Amino acid sequence: MPILSGNADVNNAVIAGNDGDFAERVRIVSWKDGREDPERPAREIEAPLVKEGRQTQSLSGDRSGQFLGNIRTGGAVLKPDPVKYPDLVVKKDDEVIALDRPGNQRWKVSSVDDRGHGRIFINLGEI
Repeated sequence: MPILSGNADVNNAVIAGNDGDFAERVRIVSWKDGREDPERPAREIEAPLVKEGRQTQSLSGDRSGQFLGNIRTGGAVLKPDPVKYPDLVVKKDDEVIALDRPGNQRWKVSSVDDRGHGRIFINLGEI
């Protein structure tokens, strides 16, 4: 077991450990103007892919009148590790294909949140 020097090291070690247990192979296909984007070739990564039901969706606000929404239909969330994939560029309307699931289930990227400290959250809607 390596000696960890700080919070970032601990966080990275925990994420890598979780990915070892829960990650699955996916292919990300980049789209631009209705066609595959030649500047961002398709690539395979391994990351946790969590299918969400309506019970995990939320809409919340505060007194300032600002609201945070998490509403999708038949969606999922792909959670890649930005340390493992620092050059990963995913945009709205790209396609994610679950390679290890029966039928290679597909989703379309509805939004990307890369502001987190430990994960990129790629919100997916069914195609």
